[in-house]
Amino acid sequence: MHRVLSAQPDLSMLPERLAALVAAAMDKDPARRPTARDLLLALVSGAATDTGALLAAGSRSAMGVHVPDTADPALGTIAEDAFGGLGPRERELAPEVFLRLVAVDEDGRETGRWAPRSELSDGDRSEAVERILRAFSYVVTEKDGMVALSRPALLRAWPRLRRWVEADRAGLVVLTRLSSAARQWADHGRRDGDLLQGSHLESVLSWAATGRKHVTLTPTERDYLRAGTELTRKRARRRRLTTAALAGLLVVALVAGGLALWQARRADAQRDAATARNVATEAAALRAGDPVKAMLLTVAAWQISPDADTRSALTSSYQQSERAAFHDPPVEGVALRTLTHDGRFLVSVSESGVAVHDVRSGRRTRGWAVPGLDSEHLFDVSVNGSGRRVAVTTEKKITVWDVATGRLVAQRAMPEGSGGRGADYGDSESTLAVSLTDELIHLWDHDTGRTFGGVLDEGYQAAQYPLVDRTGRMLVVPGDPRFYVRRLPAWTKDDRLNAACQGQPYAAAFSPDGRTLACAGAEIRLVDPATGRKLPLRGGDNQFWPAAPSCELCDAAAKGLRFSQDGRYLAAFADRSLRVWRVDGQRQVLAYQAEGELTDVRFDGEVVRYLLDDTVVTLDLGARVTDFRTTRAPWGTELSPDGRWALVRPDENTMVLWDLAARRQVWTTRAPGMTVFDRQGERLVTIPDSGRMTMWDVGTRRRLWTAPVPFGVSPVRAEFTRDGRTLVLTSALTETLTDFRLTRLDTATGRAFGTVTTRSPGGVLTPDGRRLASADGRIYDLATGRPLGAGFGSGVLAVSDQSVLAVSGDRTGRIALRGLDGPATSAPLLRGVSERIAHLAFAPKGDVLATVGDDPGTLQLWDVRARRRLGGPVSAYADGLPGEGGLAFSRDGGVLYVAEDDGLIHEFVVDPARMAGLVCERAGRELTEREWREHFDQVPYRNLCGA
Repeated sequence: MHRVLSAQPDLSMLPERLAALVAAAMDKDPARRPTARDLLLALVSGAATDTGALLAAGSRSAMGVHVPDTADPALGTIAEDAFGGLGPRERELAPEVFLRLVAVDEDGRETGRWAPRSELSDGDRSEAVERILRAFSYVVTEKDGMVALSRPALLRAWPRLRRWVEADRAGLVVLTRLSSAARQWADHGRRDGDLLQGSHLESVLSWAATGRKHVTLTPTERDYLRAGTELTRKRARRRRLTTAALAGLLVVALVAGGLALWQARRADAQRDAATARNVATEAAALRAGDPVKAMLLTVAAWQISPDADTRSALTSSYQQSERAAFHDPPVEGVALRTLTHDGRFLVSVSESGVAVHDVRSGRRTRGWAVPGLDSEHLFDVSVNGSGRRVAVTTEKKITVWDVATGRLVAQRAMPEGSGGRGADYGDSESTLAVSLTDELIHLWDHDTGRTFGGVLDEGYQAAQYPLVDRTGRMLVVPGDPRFYVRRLPAWTKDDRLNAACQGQPYAAAFSPDGRTLACAGAEIRLVDPATGRKLPLRGGDNQFWPAAPSCELCDAAAKGLRFSQDGRYLAAFADRSLRVWRVDGQRQVLAYQAEGELTDVRFDGEVVRYLLDDTVVTLDLGARVTDFRTTRAPWGTELSPDGRWALVRPDENTMVLWDLAARRQVWTTRAPGMTVFDRQGERLVTIPDSGRMTMWDVGTRRRLWTAPVPFGVSPVRAEFTRDGRTLVLTSALTETLTDFRLTRLDTATGRAFGTVTTRSPGGVLTPDGRRLASADGRIYDLATGRPLGAGFGSGVLAVSDQSVLAVSGDRTGRIALRGLDGPATSAPLLRGVSERIAHLAFAPKGDVLATVGDDPGTLQLWDVRARRRLGGPVSAYADGLPGEGGLAFSRDGGVLYVAEDDGLIHEFVVDPARMAGLVCERAGRELTEREWREHFDQVPYRNLCGA
């Protein structure tokens, strides 16, 4: 099949005239093949040798053929099989290769794209890219140095490609424009006239700084952006010099002198803004390699030029999990590295011997030479559970060393054989699982010198290294399709764990006390290793603990599970992905994508560390959010619009008021039914299902008045006008979905002064209090109940005090913004995480929009004026889901509150000045003058974080 799809057929036995026609008809690109009519005409007209014209005709015909937008499952299966056959390096590059073959237009539709071969193979990736293209030769075509998808249906048929495209959808439009412009610039002598400038350059730099997921800029593209930034600097410098010259000539003219000064300051500001945006881009690339420096650079960029781009970079630094990075010093030859179980030390073994470094301080604490490493191939290194012993495996032997003294403790020859070799402790202190050609052959207790056990089952396939528990009495080997368990030292088979972990055999880990075994695949299960009984999760026997949205562990080359030293956290890593959960509630506290394949993961208190090549990166498990719990509220939680109060319901007839700033309960009263705060958080109305409604003064908890509920039934919607003078109730008197009543009441007395019939099911009042932005996608006049003007689309709504309407109604999470006053214009769309929006809220100044999705509950912040996201998405929920009114900004707009239905309140810092202070606190230092000059050469040095 591979030859049919990729090799050219041998047509030498055919006459030259006929061979040309057959070759054109068998072109690898279906779009270029001539039609049957063209072939017949060529045969009878004698134009058979003009194959170029035939192929052109075929291409023109193909352009008119509509390809149904349906998925081809077989095509997706072929692509997934090809991806599974790639090596780690090729898997890492595959998303970028395919994304560069996809274009997304302004309406969000995906199409194939012809990309130059040089664009895919820039730098040192040529061989890896060649292997990718060769593996996907069935779906990729190449001609005249250009590469494209030969099967457009792949965009729908291959789920992995769809996820890649979805993650980078917003940036693919920018990437296509950037690649084309950079190529034209490079091909035409790198002229300044071909460079991006102004807002176009700013938007591309913004995407390059914070918007990329799987795409790495090519050297040509980086040079192109760097040249554009440098040109901006030169022009700013030129304007400053010109302004200075004019000021010297017109020194006597004060007005002209003032103008020159203004121009100079403006030029300086433009230069500084361009520099700040460029530094924000550079900081994004430093997050894993030097996270502290990256954080400080974004603080500096925002302080120099506080715009949407630098604020987004600062927000990303505030949200980032990376706290520190330690780089193992260079060694002779190839080194193998591993972390101790407590995450404190990095053990590195090379021709130079064994070196131990304290990851926290970066200081080398121990080291010794190992004879023979310069002449033997090094295969494996493992550290025992306490970190006191390190086992080094070469092609000839296993040597065990005392870490404290560097003394040789034990030594054993490796059996003869080919392939890989390994000796792993698991959690054991002295028992090593010895493997040959990736197959377990026996266990060796180096303290007693005893060997026992043997091959598990003929033909077994291990999914993870053998795992010996800390007592040395149990061996667990995750495998495909089952677990292999042996009781030690008798080597007794025990299938009870296999039954408990059925379907999840890809990774396993013992808890520190050895009383719990975690096994994982698509989900995570906890098992009692002594009895083989599955342990219940919080929520009961039917509770499900998903390991990831897809089974990351199933197909990963490098994977594993790790408990923290205190057993409170569990981590799962699979290739580049790392996830951490709290064990007691199965709440995910970290979802992280590294730049390459992870080789080890360990906890150290409230941080988790991962090993990537020669670098240990420390991730902070402390979320950038403060949580506190109010009264347990199974009947819901509501926040006041000004973020001062939380109203929680422990039962259907009781409401409890909490002061959010003081974090204390201030009032409890009986109040069944609906509750609504006014915009200032000063009054509260309670509306029962029937009877009389009550207006309360929130500050004094005094009853202001009671009045009958209009029509005797609880309204479907109630809202105060912005000035607080009117309460608007929407009531449904029949089951007809277009028959509602709008009632306006005077909030001072509770008297109704207007009722109209309307088709609106309720919505959000406009700032003037005269109109209603309805959930059915229309604007209604409150006085008449009639719709006004054109519709805007139904969905979840929010209206700012500046009369900007935000609406989101589809499951992709797109958000439309439009002004309520002035002429109707095309609504710009905000595109973020593909998740249906459940809540929208504007900051008091209307400059920031907060959105929270419904499942899994993603919080995103948006700059309303710049129409771009600030930072990345973060998880908004912990235990439940937010109820009605569960999203509110503080009065100054600096804090965002998210309330869950069960009474848990989350505080997210939004104010960039506070963010900068918190980032400085995490960084623990200032930028040095040398670092400043490296990135801000024309901007005077300043202290970022104060004394």
